[in-house]
Amino acid sequence: MTLLESALDQLAHSQKKHVKTWLLAILLVTAVLSFGITKLRLESNLANEMPQDLPIFQLNDRLADEFGGQDTVLLVVELDDQDNALNSIKDIRDPRILTFLSNLQTELQKESLVDETFSAATIAQPFPGQTIQDVIALGKIVPDLDAFYNPAYTKTIVFIRADVGGGEDKVLALENLIQQRVNDVERPPGISLFVTGNPSIQKLIFSFLTSDAAYTLSLTVTAIFLLLLILERSITKSMLVMVPTLLGVFWAMGLMGWFDIPLSIATVGLGAILVGLGVEYGVFMVTRYKEQRELGKSQSESLYIAVPGVGTAIMGSGLTTVAGFGALSFSFFPMMQHLGQSLALGILCSLSAALFAAPVVILLEEELEYRWTHSQWAKLEKKAQQLALKGFERP
Repeated sequence: MTLLESALDQLAHSQKKHVKTWLLAILLVTAVLSFGITKLRLESNLANEMPQDLPIFQLNDRLADEFGGQDTVLLVVELDDQDNALNSIKDIRDPRILTFLSNLQTELQKESLVDETFSAATIAQPFPGQTIQDVIALGKIVPDLDAFYNPAYTKTIVFIRADVGGGEDKVLALENLIQQRVNDVERPPGISLFVTGNPSIQKLIFSFLTSDAAYTLSLTVTAIFLLLLILERSITKSMLVMVPTLLGVFWAMGLMGWFDIPLSIATVGLGAILVGLGVEYGVFMVTRYKEQRELGKSQSESLYIAVPGVGTAIMGSGLTTVAGFGALSFSFFPMMQHLGQSLALGILCSLSAALFAAPVVILLEEELEYRWTHSQWAKLEKKAQQLALKGFERP
């Protein structure tokens, strides 16, 4: 017997002898890692996932410091076709739009988060005209003015330059700020406004990714559970496989929080990946144990065969996978580093759950099954005795 097999054999003996202690330890580890999940952060700023020591990124940072934020948020002002008020705006070149934009820019410039604003009002100021014809005439003198209107003259745009860096919190704060300032400025009737631009689009994409990750995780778990039901033909066996698998995913998420490894566009689907990669460890452990039980061996004998036998194989498979993913930690790109670290931790947690948690879950399941069966037999026996007594009482 090798040193590894000997260690795994000692593990199996310990798990059989101290089932409740192992259960308590697993619950304690899970509780500690649960707190780590609260520390897990989402990195929606793609710039932070790039190598910041490259000259081109350093130059970009210097330019941002000297010239202000390099992120442009767009505020689109368009005609509202649903507004049928008599005095509603019908042409985006209406002077009331210029007045509104000028007042809005003045309010936005008061905010430290905003570096600069630019719109048709910036080009038109000072504007002494009072009619749409005056704006049209000004557009002929200043051709750049027409660049802020679409060809149908139903939309105009305000460029808001700010240093949000694509960060979700800053983007949300800026969008709320813009909405608040829009509400503070008297708005002419017949227009509607909405915010867009790269930071807002990145935030929206990441919100879709996070919701999609939860959906794909639930879909993965459901699909694998159904597949296990078909292959194992047993709900109990399927649950015995899925519980440690999901526990491994849970532990991995907790460790990512403790180690400050963020969820990014590369790692947001980690849960579904780990379920697919880690489920095989649980399948091997449960199947080997149940095979021994079906051969008539005792609980102890089956455990002492399954844990060392399967444990050696899955450790060889799992640790080589961990090494492969761990190599990505030396990548030049932080995004790839985080991906490698996340997957390496995930496989390590899935492997640990199969070795330390799966045997305990199996033993507990058999204990519960025995107690339930014993209680059912006790009820049947009691009922049989009652029927027998009633039979003797007949005349």
